[in-house]
Amino acid sequence: MQRSPIPKAAAYVVLIACLAGLLFFGLRMFQRRLETGDSFPEYSTYRTDPKGLKAIYDSLQRTEVVGVARRLQSSKILPSGEGRALVVAGVSADQLTVSDEDAQLFDHWLATGGRLIIALRAERRQTTRKDSDNDTESDKTSEPSVISWRSLIRRWGAEMVPLKGFYPTSVKSGQFGTIVRWFGNSYFDHLAPEWKGIAAQGNRDVIVERPFARGSLVLLSDSYPLSNEALAVDRNTGLLLWLIGSCHEVLFEEIHLGLTERPGIMTLALRYGLQGTLISIIAILLLFIWKSQYTLVPRRKPDQSAPGVQGLSSEQAFLNLLRRTILQKDLFSLCIETWLKTARPTPAQLATLERFRSGPDRGEPIVEKYNQLTTLLNENQ
Repeated sequence: MQRSPIPKAAAYVVLIACLAGLLFFGLRMFQRRLETGDSFPEYSTYRTDPKGLKAIYDSLQRTEVVGVARRLQSSKILPSGEGRALVVAGVSADQLTVSDEDAQLFDHWLATGGRLIIALRAERRQTTRKDSDNDTESDKTSEPSVISWRSLIRRWGAEMVPLKGFYPTSVKSGQFGTIVRWFGNSYFDHLAPEWKGIAAQGNRDVIVERPFARGSLVLLSDSYPLSNEALAVDRNTGLLLWLIGSCHEVLFEEIHLGLTERPGIMTLALRYGLQGTLISIIAILLLFIWKSQYTLVPRRKPDQSAPGVQGLSSEQAFLNLLRRTILQKDLFSLCIETWLKTARPTPAQLATLERFRSGPDRGEPIVEKYNQLTTLLNENQ
């Protein structure tokens, strides 16, 4: 009894449905992780948890007054900073380094009238004066193309000094009031005369500003006031408005956090939302491979006991046709008539043929008689 192919086909359908469900939920989990932002570094504008800057980025993007953008690609052509603010948040003064290209960008940005805002990261590691001296010595012996943030700030005429303890405190400013929570564990000291204290923790400056060339430079010892958590719980609108100032565009630096963008096919696909198209192409390719290898109809082994129909060659088919249409006794005469119609026999061959026909019939097989006649005709050409 032949088995029905329906159960096997149903099994394939269930398998495909399970794989599709697994792929769908996997993509959803990946998308959810991207939405929560824990896969991005702290103080990135892509991160949506309390330690990210996506809230301020989206808020500025929705306004019609200030433009907003991210810097994800380094370029040999330095952008102009006129009427623009460059925000570099989450800077680790002791762990991150500044490349020579970034240092040139900062100098060019300030020289062209831009506003440079550098917000440090609150770190638990306490830097002592001895560590600061060692940092100075390491800068002298390190490669000239890479310097530390601490050394770059020192070049701008400020010195970072660590604070004891690590807990949130309040910071007061004469321009935008009180910042309720401040997690920075360092302050700025030994300031050049150009620096101006904007906010202080007690008598220690934690936000300073100075004019630099045609632009302005701002240093914050903590990035928390720019974070998503601060904008939701401890928002200080005056501080944000003062940081942006009269700039018509704000550019957020992401390269120092390790986020870079290299233009390519996948980058364009992600930018224009072609993920579904790519997934569909991959699914169609997998289905084509599966169709080429398997079939929904179950394969059956050939039954050896069943009579088979064997094919014949064209020659054998022609012989079978002759046997069915021409009688054996008429075959020799038909061969002679066909030869007379198609060939051009000589008089000697005609005479030989007539003598062969008039001769006595000895009852030889047709093939033997045909061979005898052929031999005689070839001798009398």
